[in-house]
Amino acid sequence: MNAEILDSASSPPAGEVNYRTPMPSSSPPVRRWRMSIAFSLGVLVLLASFGIVAISLHSRADHPSVPSISTSASADETRWYSLGYVDIEGGVTPLYPLQVGRVKSIEARENKRVKAGEPLLYLENTVPLLKVRQAEHDLEGARKQQAVAQAGVEEANRQIEAQKIAILAARKKVDMARILLDKQKRFERQGIEGDKETVQAAQIAVEQAETAVRGEEAKLAVMKAAKRKAEELAAAAEALVEGKQAQLEEARRAVDECIVCAPVDGRPLRILVTVGETLGANPRQPAIQFAADRPLLVRAEVEQEFAGRVRLDQKVIVEDNITGEKLADGKVARLALWYAPRRTFSAEIVPLNGDNRTLECIINLDDSSSAKSAKVRIGQRVRVRFPPN
Repeated sequence: MNAEILDSASSPPAGEVNYRTPMPSSSPPVRRWRMSIAFSLGVLVLLASFGIVAISLHSRADHPSVPSISTSASADETRWYSLGYVDIEGGVTPLYPLQVGRVKSIEARENKRVKAGEPLLYLENTVPLLKVRQAEHDLEGARKQQAVAQAGVEEANRQIEAQKIAILAARKKVDMARILLDKQKRFERQGIEGDKETVQAAQIAVEQAETAVRGEEAKLAVMKAAKRKAEELAAAAEALVEGKQAQLEEARRAVDECIVCAPVDGRPLRILVTVGETLGANPRQPAIQFAADRPLLVRAEVEQEFAGRVRLDQKVIVEDNITGEKLADGKVARLALWYAPRRTFSAEIVPLNGDNRTLECIINLDDSSSAKSAKVRIGQRVRVRFPPN
């Protein structure tokens, strides 16, 4: 009986919940441990972050050359750098054959120094040599024509001189006829019996002599006209000779242009053709990239926000852009007059920064520094550091 009373007292009526008896939990106890582990890890990460910041601040305090966060503005005003490329005055010279044809032989070797005018590359010159022969024959024919025309001028001059003598002789005959006519007239005035026919004959002789003079003078005019024509032919022949001479020189120049020679003392940096290759009129790339013997320089690319800090004769330090090693000392020699897109040093390099314009700064390297060593090469990307003024 008592057991039943206890059971009835401990069990709640139907439809009611017993709040005194704890209900079983739906989450396993492992979940509490997971929350504790995550909280512990977060605390550890936070403590590690504080430790790293403390170490960084301490290292910055030990090395004052590295600007800290609080002094970054002042350090940026006194020390900064820009990127640039090693180059030579005038840049690398691309050499192209001036004639089309097949590469016959290559005499140049990359990085081997050559003298100005030394042959670097030969093209086949069979066709240009044939054109030289043709031009030589044409010139020879033109010179023969010129000789014939000049001989015609000389012949006309001789004929004119002979005709002038003939005119002089005809005029002498006129004078003689007039003397005879005057004599007959004087005899007639003195009363000496004379034949009127004799006077008339003397008069006719004078007229004939004068007519002969006019005829000879007309012949002289014709001869002078022939001389002018001969002179025109001689001038045309001379012009033809000059034209053929120019064609011969052009043909010979074409033969010479089948040879690519060094424009100045320097070194072929890269040979981009091979023996047997046919070179057209519009090549996609030069045959040889040539570097003249000129001092090395650096073309630094100064952003517009830093352009006001650059001045002429300012001393700089050239460093390797990858390792940070000092390569040479330098001095600002020239500043560009315009903000231009970055210079492209090779057709293979395509600028990725769009229309990012910079001020080009030309820096001459110090001869007494390590600039003469093999550490500095044309086209090398370097970092130009501008120390405090």
